[in-house]
Amino acid sequence: MHRDYGLCLWTFGDIDFEDKCKLAMEIGVDGVEVQGDLSQDPGELAGVLKKYDLKVLSITPDNVDISSADETVRSSAVQYFLDLVSWADQLGAKRMCLHGNVGKTQGCGDLTKDWELLVLSTQEVLKKAEEHGMELVFEVLNRYENHQIVTGKEALTLINEVESDNLKVLLDAYHMNIEETCPIQALKDAGDKLGVYHVADSNRQGIGDGHADLEGHIKTLDEIGYVGPIIMEMVVEGPNPFTPVKHANYLDEIVSHYRNSLKQLKVWEAAIR
Repeated sequence: MHRDYGLCLWTFGDIDFEDKCKLAMEIGVDGVEVQGDLSQDPGELAGVLKKYDLKVLSITPDNVDISSADETVRSSAVQYFLDLVSWADQLGAKRMCLHGNVGKTQGCGDLTKDWELLVLSTQEVLKKAEEHGMELVFEVLNRYENHQIVTGKEALTLINEVESDNLKVLLDAYHMNIEETCPIQALKDAGDKLGVYHVADSNRQGIGDGHADLEGHIKTLDEIGYVGPIIMEMVVEGPNPFTPVKHANYLDEIVSHYRNSLKQLKVWEAAIR
C-alpha cells in the first residue's frame, strides 16, 4: 500500500507560497496541507503545486467561530466555510478540515447551546461539501486551543449526531498527547472514521524530540487499515504557540525537523510491511 506523506504549509511562516512548495518538494513529501486563504487565486496555487509535483492532501481553514452565540459571527464563519468548499474544489482538493475557533477556550456558558450551534454549523457546511464531493475532517484540538471537541470520542459523537458519512475525524499526535488517556486507543476507536492523521512529537517538534510513542501510532494506523495521509505538523522551539516564526533561523530548523521525521516515518512503515 502506498502511503502519502505530507506537511502543513502554515508551519513555514509568511514566506511566498511557491517558496513553501519548493521546500516541501526538497524535503521529499508527496503532498501538502494548504492554508484556506480565500484571497489567493486557487487556479494559480494549483499551477504552483503542479510545478513541484505536490498533491493537495487537505485544506486547513482560517480561524473562525462556527459555534458563536452571536449569530452574525456564526453565520460569517459558516459562510467562510461554504466559500472554502468552492475554493478548495477549484484548487483540486478532495478534503478539507473543519474545527472551532483556535484560542476560544470557553463558550457562552450554556454547553447545550454551544453544542447545538456546533452541530448546526457542521450540518450546513456538510451539505455543500457533499454536493461537491468534498470530504470534511473535524480536527480534534486541545483545551488550550478550543473548548469543544478535544477528544476523539467527542468527534465521533459529532459524526453520529450529524448523520453523515462525509464527516471524518482528524487526530493529531500533539493534541492527543494532551487530551487522550491513551492516544493509541483513540486511533483504534476512530477506526474507519479516521480521515487524517497529523504527526508531531509531544512538544510539537520533530519525531524523537519528545516522549510520544509515535512508532506505536504508526503501527496502530496499519492495524486499523488507515489509508489516508500522514501529515507532519511541527514547529521549532520558542514562544507563542500560535506562530511558526520563533527566531531568525526557524526555517532551517523546521526543514530539518521535517527531513529527519519523514525519514523515521518511512523506516517504521517499511518495518511494518
